Amino acid sequence: MKLEYLADASPPLIRLYEFNQAEVQQLRECVGSLGAGTRQNVPLHKEAWTKSIDGCSLNLRLGNRDRGIRRVSLLNFECTLTSDGWSNVEGLLDPFCESEIAGYQWLTHDGRIPLLISQNGQW
Repeated sequence: MKLEYLADASPPLIRLYEFNQAEVQQLRECVGSLGAGTRQNVPLHKEAWTKSIDGCSLNLRLGNRDRGIRRVSLLNFECTLTSDGWSNVEGLLDPFCESEIAGYQWLTHDGRIPLLISQNGQW
């Protein structure tokens, strides 16, 4: 699974793409652990199944408010959602876990930078 920040997109966004079902299932497990409150932080870029493009880093955090993605530094981002917010993202990932689909899904629009998952990187 590739993790990339697209500064030139309108609006700028972070996309997850070129993944297999096992990688999406691992992502869903990470997101599920945030939704359940068993983890407070997931540094997505450090997961073995994630390949950061151009040094993009994304920390997924459990918070008391759905803040979405915010830029911490040039290519360092964090996405903060509530337990319910992460549970919603977990549900949005389900179709990608069940079959090889060619579509895309916006995982969050909270904040100024949306998060996209797309097998081929397109939307």
